[in-house]
Amino acid sequence: MANENPKNLYEQVCNNIYPQIQGIERGLLYKTIQIIVCEEQSPEQEKTRKICDFFGIKSYADKDEDKKIIDNFLDAIFINVQILKVPVRLVKKFQGGNMEWIFIAAGFTFVGLFYYKQTLDKKQQEKVKQSVQEIKEQPIISPPIPADLCLVVPASIASKFINYSNLSVDELTYLIDSASYFLCTHVKAADSNEKLLETTDEHIQPDSKREVYIRINIDDGRSLIDKKIPYFLKTNLPINAQCIVKQLACLKNLSGLEKFNRV
Repeated sequence: MANENPKNLYEQVCNNIYPQIQGIERGLLYKTIQIIVCEEQSPEQEKTRKICDFFGIKSYADKDEDKKIIDNFLDAIFINVQILKVPVRLVKKFQGGNMEWIFIAAGFTFVGLFYYKQTLDKKQQEKVKQSVQEIKEQPIISPPIPADLCLVVPASIASKFINYSNLSVDELTYLIDSASYFLCTHVKAADSNEKLLETTDEHIQPDSKREVYIRINIDDGRSLIDKKIPYFLKTNLPINAQCIVKQLACLKNLSGLEKFNRV
């Protein structure tokens, strides 16, 4: 496609609009914009109304009112033009004589500004929408909730561990598999349940027939609390959880285990 000469194109467009606005006394700028957006035959005039409402252009305004809007617009533009030593009065001098040509140029400018502003607003909305979406997609990290896992295991198993020692996830899984009773709950609830147990101070012997109570604190045991089946305890163990033996004692008997889950 050949490049259109801007001067020829402007004259061609203006020569089409000029006869339609010549002689109009009121709403000249409004009518110019209406023609530019091809709504001169449209009863709704949706585009025209949006543009004119945005700039305060009235369909019944006289030329002085329209000229005031154009002057305000020129003032805003040529504040920076003065840096180039171009006096505003020289620009406004062109407003003398045939005003219709000035109104046509102003009409195109207002239409262009309005649609460019819509483009900017749309881009801004897309940025805000993207930011909101990114925030929504960010994982919600809940604070860790400590839990105590209380187990009853044979002395032959418990003798391999000592109080206040750290357990790996594999070791904890091994203890769960060896337990005959278990309960995972909040720390305070574990304290209450522990008071119901009858324990001894005797040393745990590997060959002892006694059952041993072992209480293990898990720093992030949210997903383990109140689990009723050993399988769910093992599958929900946090990989990086810190597990510490808090209590290790032989049981005199099995009383006080009413709230425990029996395997």
